Amino acid sequence: MWTAAFAFCATSCVGRSERRGVDTTHLQRVDIAAATTDTLHFGRVRTGEIVERQFVVRNSGSQPVLLLGTDTSCSCLELDYPREPIGAGEERVVTMQFFSSGYTYFVPRAFYVRTSLPMGSKCLFVTASME
Repeated sequence: MWTAAFAFCATSCVGRSERRGVDTTHLQRVDIAAATTDTLHFGRVRTGEIVERQFVVRNSGSQPVLLLGTDTSCSCLELDYPREPIGAGEERVVTMQFFSSGYTYFVPRAFYVRTSLPMGSKCLFVTASME
């Protein structure tokens, strides 16, 4: 069984989010400007729990990027993301919630983050292991 998570990263802050002063060295990281698909793991989750994970989003591109919204195939995942542009080489901490009520197993989900980049959306796979 699988669980979900989400991540983003930046190198200029050496493991610290300038905006919130959060230590990000232990957080999973995803590059929002890369065309690859990343897998984010929530780990073990008990049915009925609301699980929250923080991740780091990195813009490795040369232009600022706006996160415009999200799309997923279920209503069990939500993302709290910055509304201001993420500059080239910058990072931001984002938070994803997994609402596990009603799930006895979790099929990996595709989670799309719509961006202002020419490629449009960044695809992430979210996994969880249900107990």
